[in-house]
Amino acid sequence: MEVKEVNIKKIAKYCLENVFRTNTDLPGFVYLDFGENRTSPELRAIMVALKNELSAFTLKKFNKELSYHWLVRFDQQVSTPFHLDNAENQSFLMLGYEPSEVESELYIADYHKYANENKEASEDYLKNFTPVFKENETILKPYITKLASFDKPTYKIVIINNSNPKQSRETLGVFHKAKIVKPDLNKSRIVNSMIFNMLSKDNNIEDPKKEHAFLNTDIISK
Repeated sequence: MEVKEVNIKKIAKYCLENVFRTNTDLPGFVYLDFGENRTSPELRAIMVALKNELSAFTLKKFNKELSYHWLVRFDQQVSTPFHLDNAENQSFLMLGYEPSEVESELYIADYHKYANENKEASEDYLKNFTPVFKENETILKPYITKLASFDKPTYKIVIINNSNPKQSRETLGVFHKAKIVKPDLNKSRIVNSMIFNMLSKDNNIEDPKKEHAFLNTDIISK
């Protein structure tokens, strides 16, 4: 979705409907393109504002808040397999991409839809679920989405349902993988990353210092 006007409440509502899904009719992720006329601090400020607005929504819908698991800014030029990032059972990944000349692709795979529509997978697949997909990816092919125009020179945010099915399935997660078409260590591919867990108010531990550091840092982790 191309975003011309940054209306955090409107964007958060769209994200809540599509990412915090309870059935596989919805994608489990959103892709937001904010165009070229942005800055890195502005992108990170949008990410933080969006996370806080989403937390207000989840408190109403699930009686749970969103608590940071991590906030980091790094240069990623390594491809990954389909996987979930390490976090709590109910978690969500927000990735803020800065313009880069390093060509890359991002893919989403709906493992819940795969399990629901394949008798040989079904409950056994979810029961024995692992956070890294190690089987032949061709079996997931009908359930894979490649994000279109991902290498455009724009500021982008992708929000992914990172939840796993090991316990309650309050919301349904998806796999993601990055493909770096041609790494170039003379250039940068900066990703601003945050994971937040959906937790009860009693378990929600926020650290304003981490948020402040994320908003203001010039450091790029390797």
